[in-house]
Amino acid sequence: MPERDRPSFTLQLSQNKYLAPADDRMDVVLTVRVGDAAVAAAGQPATAELLLVDCSSSMDWPPTKIEAARHACRAAIGSLRDGVLFGVVECTGRARLVYPAAPPLAVAGEQTRREAKAAAAGLIAGGGTAMSTWLDLALDLFEQTPAAIRHAVLLTDGRNESDRTGALDAALERCRGQFACDARGIGDDWEPRDLRRIASALRGGADAVLEDSELAGDFRQLVERAMGRTVPDLRLRLTTMPYSRLRFVKQVFPTEVELTAQGHPDGRGFELPTGAWGDELREYHLCLDVDAGELTRYEDRLLGTVMLVAGEPVGEPQAVVGYLTDDLALSSVPDDNVARVTGQAELGRAVWAGWEAFERDDRAVAAREWGTAVRLATELGNAEVLKRLGRLVDVRDDGAVTIKDGVRPRDGFSLVLGPNVSTFSDPEAPAAVVPPEPGGAPRQCVHCGHKARPSAKRCGRCGEPFAAGAPS
Repeated sequence: MPERDRPSFTLQLSQNKYLAPADDRMDVVLTVRVGDAAVAAAGQPATAELLLVDCSSSMDWPPTKIEAARHACRAAIGSLRDGVLFGVVECTGRARLVYPAAPPLAVAGEQTRREAKAAAAGLIAGGGTAMSTWLDLALDLFEQTPAAIRHAVLLTDGRNESDRTGALDAALERCRGQFACDARGIGDDWEPRDLRRIASALRGGADAVLEDSELAGDFRQLVERAMGRTVPDLRLRLTTMPYSRLRFVKQVFPTEVELTAQGHPDGRGFELPTGAWGDELREYHLCLDVDAGELTRYEDRLLGTVMLVAGEPVGEPQAVVGYLTDDLALSSVPDDNVARVTGQAELGRAVWAGWEAFERDDRAVAAREWGTAVRLATELGNAEVLKRLGRLVDVRDDGAVTIKDGVRPRDGFSLVLGPNVSTFSDPEAPAAVVPPEPGGAPRQCVHCGHKARPSAKRCGRCGEPFAAGAPS
């Protein structure tokens, strides 16, 4: 393909290279952009789309749930462009392909879209919930297609109670790296942890359906986004040095996806698949363990390299650098992007801690943790999480929060899945996401030694709270 007909790829690294002698890790934020993906449309790889629809008996009450699912399927099917391979799966205690009647997947066209909409209109609720069987059938169907880009939308309203113990985890391992999956929960009686596990393992997003009438638009948007991806597999290629090791890599924007276990080691190198891309931007948090005793003071040392691979390497490798110094004024101030990402992790912990307290009816602890989440989300400029928190709590003038009466479970589900929607500060934009820090020295955790910003309430590494009024 001529160079002018290729998408553009950009990789930027953010880090504070300065290390104190006691430091043992280097945190880096990787910002990856893909542009002009539409230029590859002429030779666009085949796309396959599956709609995995919970049809368990609980979907029948209230009946608006199953009707919303039927309507959402019809809307998604209507948005499929000609040539996309697709299918509709009825999901209960087992999984059954309802359109087409048998493999392989159908090819989208005027007639097949009409037939599929009729099949979706006939979905009936009845049966249990065994999500491992849904994912295993999806994997089997995808493996029978030539499609390079494979995406599923999974909808459920219940708990995974018909599955064998450990079956969902085993299915996720089989499916990992084989297709992407976005998960949605409808109603008030499903388990957000299951959807988060599915989305994280399968490089997708998870969320709650707040109003049944919103589901059709959401399905349509998810399918259209998947069809806009024309780069089948962009990879991060990492190398380390004898004195550095990979601790973890995870995607932190637009959704949180753990990538470390998906890496393919090759000597001191790793290749990590990031999935299919369109015109979009994603952020990754890379952490390296560093043996500072092997570094020479007061000079740059290479800790590792990162580059992008889209079938073949694109661009030049970017260096992760370490500089050992005794000057705490240099080593103790975190990079702005790294501070934002670790702050987002603090926010996620506070949100989940509040939810777990709320589940056990400890409203005092829930209010305290969600108060911390309000403060962190405000500092980070995370308007999305603040909006979701606002459905559960009221904020008093003194900053304390009180839990609203009549909180719906789905509002809580929406909140705990919300922190996966990270914040992002475009380096080309003039406004900063993170407000200026108040003066003072960084805080150092007495448990693990990690340094944090002066206003931090919890350690960004181990999660332990800093003692109130404790010296930095």
